[in-house]
Amino acid sequence: MTPTEIGALTGYRSDVQVLRGLAVLLVVMYHADLVFDGGYIGVDMFFVISGFVIGRLILRELLSTGSLSFRTFYARRFRRLLPALALMLVTVVLLAPLLAPFGATATTNRTAAASALFSANFFLYSNQVDGYFAISSTLNPLLHTWSLAIEEQLYFTIPAALLLVWRRSRRRESHDPIASARVLVASLTVGSLGLCIAMSLIPDLFGLRSQSFAYFSPFTRAWEFCIGIALVLLPARWNVTRPLTRLILAAAGYSGLLVSALMLSETTTFPGLATLLPVLATATIIHAAVDTGPLGRPLVFLGDNSYGWYLWHWPLIVFAAAFWPNAGAIPLAGASVAALMLAVLTRQLLELRLVPRASRRTSALVAACIVLPFLAIALSLPVTARVDTVDAVAVAESPYSDFKRMRRDVCGRGPALDKKLPEACLLNPDSTRTITLIGDSNATQLAPTMRAIGRRLDARIEIVTLTSCPPLIGVVSKTNESKCSSYIRGTLEHLRTHPRDTVIVTVATTTWLQNSERPVDAGNAPAEITEQLSVTLDAIAATGARVILLGELPKPKWIAPHWSPENCSAIAAIIDIDRCGFPTHRPDSST
Repeated sequence: MTPTEIGALTGYRSDVQVLRGLAVLLVVMYHADLVFDGGYIGVDMFFVISGFVIGRLILRELLSTGSLSFRTFYARRFRRLLPALALMLVTVVLLAPLLAPFGATATTNRTAAASALFSANFFLYSNQVDGYFAISSTLNPLLHTWSLAIEEQLYFTIPAALLLVWRRSRRRESHDPIASARVLVASLTVGSLGLCIAMSLIPDLFGLRSQSFAYFSPFTRAWEFCIGIALVLLPARWNVTRPLTRLILAAAGYSGLLVSALMLSETTTFPGLATLLPVLATATIIHAAVDTGPLGRPLVFLGDNSYGWYLWHWPLIVFAAAFWPNAGAIPLAGASVAALMLAVLTRQLLELRLVPRASRRTSALVAACIVLPFLAIALSLPVTARVDTVDAVAVAESPYSDFKRMRRDVCGRGPALDKKLPEACLLNPDSTRTITLIGDSNATQLAPTMRAIGRRLDARIEIVTLTSCPPLIGVVSKTNESKCSSYIRGTLEHLRTHPRDTVIVTVATTTWLQNSERPVDAGNAPAEITEQLSVTLDAIAATGARVILLGELPKPKWIAPHWSPENCSAIAAIIDIDRCGFPTHRPDSST
């Protein structure tokens, strides 16, 4: 088998920088709340592009030398990726005490440490329990490093697997190493894609938070990388030579990307079956190998600076959003432009000048890139402590501190009433009079009050609440569907067989009526919510219990739908504390 028999090594003329530029543009526009609700597919495009580029390098070396120099391969990758990553991590960690949202101060340093050790995706999976798209996740200025960690992990594993298969095939004269490589890549693609689809469709598969695992895991993302490698392994006879055919394929590919970016959103089950369209569209464009000419030059410029722009755009967007809470897309767009300027400077000064002139000892460079973020973390701790003592910061952060204390309450996490309750959620267990509280996070906020009632009345108090789970038969949260259904069924069945004296029910009704939190099977109509709540209350009353329905805890009408004190930064509080609690223009009290 000669290099000329591998189509991607000789027959491809496509400049992948155009695709890189488009991919990073989609991601940045998505994060800046501009136009494309599905712009996050840019990350999937990057996976395919990386697989294609790395596959070309690996296959060319295997065909020319029969082996693969891991030292050279990883030295090239490390010198290309780690210095810019380390610079971004150090900068973000040192600025975070002043510029990061209050809700991210505890996680920024830990994410930085995980990023420096190529494991940010696993850290985020274990700590961001609500998933990538949750509001609490988007407060983290280093959330975007999950994709870099996956690429680094795949760089460590897939080249080694290809080399192993190649060498075994070369030892057996009857085996074609190219054919063996194709079988390996096809097997990895099918296995990873199958796992990705299964994890996205089956909640709690293998006891994991399967949807979140599918998003952050290299095992469920490897197929996208392998699609890029598969393009390299296509026979030369599969090359597209007719210009018209190339144009048709390219048009189909770009149309697929446009449809994905416009039609997909945060409510789409992703990754999963929906991921096939942007991934295959990207692969089709690469295979078409259309030369975009002058039309593609702006995207080539973005592609040349895509890595730096990806690194810098998200921290600056988070910092801007924390300085101007609920100010819309304008500050985010400005932050994106500033990030592009930083990306150009990073590439020109660091990647093209300083790193090439640095010592050729890659091991020393890698060690420095790992150690420096940890030094920055150590330096940021006293800064954070000093910032927290500033009066304006203490006042602005106090509501969030109360919220954090409430969130640390072990109640609000279930389980259903038919399971053993945590000690903190059960008071006076031997009392003959029982008062049970059920509901979602709105009910959990009443936990301190319930404990005070229990102490005063000497009653058995059961706090049986589950965040993001309204106590409504037939209505469950999309973000907590499996656990919510179990909670509702188990609690109501246990109340039927073991009646309580008093059952208090409360639910955050306005939350379930907002479009962003639309409940499953209930649409968005108040009448349907009322009907389902009546069914729940009737079922409890039928047990003989006294049922008390409490209204939702009141919220000021001028608070934005997703406002939270955790969205604000310390520097915003110091400059103008009002921006951390109220919109710039408050309605009068009669509104």
